[in-house]
Amino acid sequence: MSKIVYVGPTIIGVAVRNTVYDELPQSLQTAIQNAPYLGNLCVPIGDLADAMAQIRNESGAIYTMYKKALTYSAN
Repeated sequence: MSKIVYVGPTIIGVAVRNTVYDELPQSLQTAIQNAPYLGNLCVPIGDLADAMAQIRNESGAIYTMYKKALTYSAN
């Protein structure tokens, strides 16, 4: 598996924004099962610049998922 970056907002107990993973932690895998859109916020490291640009420019699919993730609760 290549390196993956979580570009979503920090979710306590689940994932920290801009963390690079070789393998997704169980907490994030569980969150993705409960809210599949979170998986779209785990991007290959080569796509990081584009994902960050979408968030910064507040446009695109990544930004849409980012906004939705702001309301996610791990509880």
